Order: sequence, then C-alpha cells, then structure tokens
Amino acid sequence: MRKTYSFITFLIRFYMKVFWGLKIINKERLNSVQNCIIAPNHIAAVDPFFIGSIMPVEIYYLAKIELFKNKIFGNILRFLNAIPVKRGMIDKGAIRHVIHVLSKGHSILIFPEGTRKSATVKSGVGKFAMQLKKDILPIFIKNSPYFWKCFLRKGKLKIVIGKKIKAESFSDLEETRENYHKLASDVLNKIFRLENEC
Repeated sequence: MRKTYSFITFLIRFYMKVFWGLKIINKERLNSVQNCIIAPNHIAAVDPFFIGSIMPVEIYYLAKIELFKNKIFGNILRFLNAIPVKRGMIDKGAIRHVIHVLSKGHSILIFPEGTRKSATVKSGVGKFAMQLKKDILPIFIKNSPYFWKCFLRKGKLKIVIGKKIKAESFSDLEETRENYHKLASDVLNKIFRLENEC
C-alpha cells in the first residue's frame, strides 16, 4: 500500500471513529479481501471512502464521471483508484478498466444497486464475477448518511463484513444476462441480511 494512500485512509478511519462512532463487525473477514469484488449497499456519497478506508489493501472503485470535472477533486479520486464511469449507458472504457483491475489480482468495489438513488439491483456485480470467476465479499453499511445522529451518539456507523461468496458456488451457471441479474440480486439479499448482525 502506498504511504500517502495509507495516510489518507488512516485519516478517514479516524474521522469515522470520532464523528460516526465506527464499529466494524466480523473484521477478521477482511484478511482475505485481495482479488475479489467488494459489494456493499449504497446509502450515502461517503460510502466508497468509508469502505475503502477499512480495507487492509488498496482497492479500486467506480465513480460517476461528473465527479472528475473538478480537476483537483478528480486528481484526488484518481489517486484513490477511482475509475470514471458514464452512467445511463454502456461505458466500454470503464468495463475494460474493471476487467484489467480484476485480472491483475486487485479488488474492486461495485455497488449492486449502482447508485444510492436506485431502488433496483444492477447486473454488474454478477456479470464481472461470473465472467472473471471472482469471489464476492458482501458488506452492509448502516447510518453513514446520519452524521448528527452518530455524532450525538444516538446511533453508530456500523459496517458488517459478510462471508465471501465463492466463485465456485456460481461457476456452473450459464453466462446469460438473466443469470448475471439473478446473482446480483442474490448478493444484494445477502447484504441486507447482514443487518441482523448489527
């Protein structure tokens, strides 16, 4: 892990602990986070930074291309391994970048819902996992949008690490759009069930 990257993630964790009362559940499951798809639910704009900061390795993640319009902020995002993606269309460049990252043995964060404003699951997690035969790590995040609630200790930022969904468990599925979506839906259901461990 690069020193500057490590320092930035340390600052984010400190911020999460002091202001959000961070609690990580099943933290030991992060020991095997290398070379997989990290799949959390998405409820706040800060989710990628919060999830990325608790990882023991550098990870990659997708960010809407509009965030890169500001040159300074865009450079920060790129330093943190963000991949710009055009929403509302098939972004072949972003797809190639994701495939490259996973093929090189890195991990990438992909939200099954796509965006925090989406009420439906997207097939991306299933598609990449099946095509590249990668494990999926489900994660549930709670209370990230509620700064004041957590700051006043009326709640805590909780991040629950689930059990890895091994690629072997879906390796027999035919690679079809329907199965991509089905796998992504199964992943999202597993994520939401982790709330019971909060």
